[in-house]
Amino acid sequence: MSVAGTIARPTRRALALLAAAVCATVGVGLIGPTAAHADPSASQLEHGMDSTWSKMEANGEKLKQNEDALAKNEKKSKDLAKQIAPLKKKVDAMYKQVGTYAAAAYRGGNLSAFNSMLKYGSPTTMLDQMATLDRMAADQHAKVAKYADAKKKLDASKAKYDKLVAGNKAQAKKLSAEKKKLKSDMDTMQKQWMKTAAARKNTGTALPQMPYIPGPGGVAVRYAIAHLGDPYVWATAGPNTFDCSGLTSASWAAAGVHMRAYTYSQYAAFPHVTRDELQPGDLVFYNGGEHVAIYIGRYDGTSYVIHAPQPGEYVKVSPLDYPGSWYGAVRP
Repeated sequence: MSVAGTIARPTRRALALLAAAVCATVGVGLIGPTAAHADPSASQLEHGMDSTWSKMEANGEKLKQNEDALAKNEKKSKDLAKQIAPLKKKVDAMYKQVGTYAAAAYRGGNLSAFNSMLKYGSPTTMLDQMATLDRMAADQHAKVAKYADAKKKLDASKAKYDKLVAGNKAQAKKLSAEKKKLKSDMDTMQKQWMKTAAARKNTGTALPQMPYIPGPGGVAVRYAIAHLGDPYVWATAGPNTFDCSGLTSASWAAAGVHMRAYTYSQYAAFPHVTRDELQPGDLVFYNGGEHVAIYIGRYDGTSYVIHAPQPGEYVKVSPLDYPGSWYGAVRP
C-alpha cells in the first residue's frame, strides 16, 4: 500500500496498550541505546515509527519545495540565456564596426566603405572627413557600451540563478539521501513491529505483511492488531476482552475518536464509504448491521479485517467477506 500526503494525527492516549510489556529501558537498534540483546517493545516501535513518519512527511515537503524552486530557477536561467545570446551577437558586431571606423580614420588604406570620402578633396576636406569618421566611431562606441552594460547586468542575474540552481541540485541530493535512510529505518522498524504482532495469539487468518499506516486510522488498526487473540466477551470494550463493537470503539478511542460500543450507533455516526473507497481503520458492517469489523487494508490481492466474532472465539484476522454479508462501511 502507498502512503502519500500529509496526514494530521491527534494526540494518542493509549499507546501503552500496544505493548505486551513496557521495558524500563529503551530497546536496541533504531529505538535508541539500551541494554544488550533487549528487543524493543511494540509501544517503543510504535513511537519510533510515528517519529520517523513525521520526518518522512517533512522530508517529502522539503523535496517538493526544492523541486519547485529548482524548476523556477532553471527556467529563469534559461530565459536569461535567451536574452543574453542576441545581445552578445550585437555587441560583438558593433565592436567590429567600431574597429572598422577607427582603422579608416587613423590608418587609412583602401577600405571600400570610405574610399570615396578620402580619394578626392583638399587637405581640409580630408581632415573634416576624418573628424566625421572619428565622431561616428565615438557614437558607435557609446552604443556598444550601452549594449555591453545591459549584457553585463543580464550576465550577473544569470550567474545568481545558476548559483541557486546548483544549490537546489545539491539540496535535492541531500534530501534524497535522507529520504532513503528514513525509508530504510521505517522498513526495519515495521518488520520488527510485525514480528511482535505475529507473536501474539491469533486463531484467524495469518496477519499479512503490512506497511506502516499513518494517521488516526493507523492508530486504530495497530490497537486492534495488538489485541489479536483476546477473547470475545459480550458487552466489553477492553482492556483484555471485547465484543465486536467494543473492539472497534476501543481501537478508535486509542486514536482520540470516541463512539458508543453499539453497532447501529457506529453505523449512523460517521460518513459512509463504498467498498471501493475503503481505507485502513474504516469500520465494515455485516448482516444488516449486527456485526462490525475494522478494515486493515488490501495485501497481495486480498482485503482483510480484524474483528471479535462471537462467544468462544477470539479477536482475529479474516478476509473482508468472511464475517458475513456486506451491509456497509463508515469512516470515523
